[in-house]
Amino acid sequence: MKQLNLVFFFIIISFSTGATISGSIKNSANLKYIPNANIYFSENEIGSVSDSYGYFEIEVPQGQYTINITNIGFRPYSSVLNIENEDISLSVDMDPVILNFGEISVEGLISTRLGFESVNVFTKDEFQSSKKQSVTDLLRMLPGVEMQFAHPNGRNVNLSIRGSSDYKPGGYNNRVLVLLDGFPILIPNSGAADWSSIPLESIARIEVDNSPASAQYGHNSMGGVINLITDDNNKLSPATFSIGGGTFSTLSTSFNKKFITGNWQLGFNGKARSSNGHRNNSDDTLGRIRSYLKYVDNRGRNYRFSHIASSSNIGHPGFSSSPSFRRSERTSHYLQGHGFYPIVEGLSMSHSVYMNTFQTRYYDSEDTPLDKLQGERSYDDISIGLRSEALMTRWERWIVMIGADSDWSRSKVTVFNPVYDSPTQLSLGSFLQTKYLIGNGWSLGLGYRFDYRLTDPGNNYKQRIYSNKSPKLNLLYMLKNKRSFTISYSEGFRAPSLSELYLQHISSYGLIQQGNPEVLPERVRAYELSYEHPHSDSWIWSVSTFFNQYEDMIDFVYTLPVRAVNRKGVNGNGLEYQFKYAPNEIISVSGQYNYLNMEDKEEIPVLYRSKHRAQLSVEFKSKLVNCLFTANYWSEQFYEDFLSHEYSMDGDKVIFPTKILPEQIIPELILSREIRSFDVSLKIVNIFNKKYELIQDYPMPGRCLYGTLTKTI
Repeated sequence: MKQLNLVFFFIIISFSTGATISGSIKNSANLKYIPNANIYFSENEIGSVSDSYGYFEIEVPQGQYTINITNIGFRPYSSVLNIENEDISLSVDMDPVILNFGEISVEGLISTRLGFESVNVFTKDEFQSSKKQSVTDLLRMLPGVEMQFAHPNGRNVNLSIRGSSDYKPGGYNNRVLVLLDGFPILIPNSGAADWSSIPLESIARIEVDNSPASAQYGHNSMGGVINLITDDNNKLSPATFSIGGGTFSTLSTSFNKKFITGNWQLGFNGKARSSNGHRNNSDDTLGRIRSYLKYVDNRGRNYRFSHIASSSNIGHPGFSSSPSFRRSERTSHYLQGHGFYPIVEGLSMSHSVYMNTFQTRYYDSEDTPLDKLQGERSYDDISIGLRSEALMTRWERWIVMIGADSDWSRSKVTVFNPVYDSPTQLSLGSFLQTKYLIGNGWSLGLGYRFDYRLTDPGNNYKQRIYSNKSPKLNLLYMLKNKRSFTISYSEGFRAPSLSELYLQHISSYGLIQQGNPEVLPERVRAYELSYEHPHSDSWIWSVSTFFNQYEDMIDFVYTLPVRAVNRKGVNGNGLEYQFKYAPNEIISVSGQYNYLNMEDKEEIPVLYRSKHRAQLSVEFKSKLVNCLFTANYWSEQFYEDFLSHEYSMDGDKVIFPTKILPEQIIPELILSREIRSFDVSLKIVNIFNKKYELIQDYPMPGRCLYGTLTKTI
């Protein structure tokens, strides 16, 4: 059996008589982080719990102590530490064990997310070498995740997991919940994120749940969850400063700095960027800064407050045959507060509160022709929410988590029907999560949630109430301590967004788009079977197959005007395979294959979904240079050519010709080298300068070069 690996780094001289013990805990079989593990010292009963990301931090006086780390389903660890005046960082790999029936007293906690075993975790070491310029471009690398955008740093981005969302005029049917450190960051009127405001420079990990997560997170997570996790848990994180530039007069700079004193941490990071874009009116400029303050004590209590401020100005070039001269500027703010504390043995509480604001102005550029002028349009969005969880671990094999959350949002936007006045939404939810270790390698997870949403359009118009009950079942079997089989059933729910209900807008290319207050909420039933096989530390592979049944999926259909309606039903099935092989420190190969087949019960085309997508990456490291070659492939996609004048009418429905975006292979190459405290890189995207489109009549950039210089301080 592999032993625990403890790696000590002496980094800070403490001003007190003692030291800070911090670190992260991972599953040695699959290298996924273990949340809510018990960490305690036998001599003085000081203890803590690893957070949702496997990180812990404890203040310990000088002396000799025995540290104990336990978690259900893993072999307990115990070791003696000599505590002096220097802080210690631990990296702990815990070995999973198969419990026999009747085995007693295995202590520990589970993840607050049901079925953590099926969540894909991507660390900064895995994606930092890709040198991506935006979060949207980064997420395209992940299994099951599809990003459709006009350009990587543009405003109009659609996120889809396993085909749950697509891109059509309207573009308001995002079904994936995006979190930043566990906090929702979606804009209320559309359910989409402000991608320019997400601090890519401080993302340390990405967790992806590809299945519906409504049993835990409610209606916004019908298509899955992406949690972007920042680096404020890592006390070893050095200060960095980076500058870069490249094709289309692109310039960027970023910084990251952290201050630590006693139990307190204070951190800052920020980024500024500008680019002329790959075609007329596709330029972008942005600036953002993030700050946080964190307090951790030796009783396991921790509190954190963070703030993000972002400002961006972006051009919207439109289609090649119908160019646009529209521009938009947006200011976004995120205020987030979180606290965790143990109450008594076997019971702990956590509370979170947040407020997000988004102010957006669309306007005409100075060179707009008179016949293209549209005037200004404004968006004013705000959302406020709170969440509380109680975690009970008093029993030997049974863990229970109960909680409740609420959020209120308001959208005052000029693209809504003017008869409504600042529509609001109030959402309430309560949930129960539990996990039980049966024995002989089997464990059972259950989840159940009730959601209630009240939508008020204002001006005494009809209020609408949506409610739903979402269950989830997860059964895991661990074979030979490592290989795991997981079968799960889950249900998802999504209430209509404000735009799907009240939109009234004429696009720059003349398409009238209109919401529908009568649309019904969406639901999905999802079945998944997955298998994970870590052959060794150098070779890991996994495969998942799924079947999703969507009911009342909301879509913007081509009528006069384009109107939001419910589809009768859509079925989606597919397979996801991923692997990583690294026989030594010099070379590593990783890849993924995604198959997706979606069919409408009424045989209506399901657009912008490639049946086959694949990615292959080969990384070679040497003393002279590090080389990373990546190729992305996606098969053909169907779309309806709504820009065509050759259409027919079926009642009030417009029948546009169905066309195909061809299959594509787009390779890129990254060369990098570390020179003392500097990291130098050169990235070549679209090596063969291939012409392609992700969206009809919207050409993507050709060959691009980007260089980056990063200084570690």
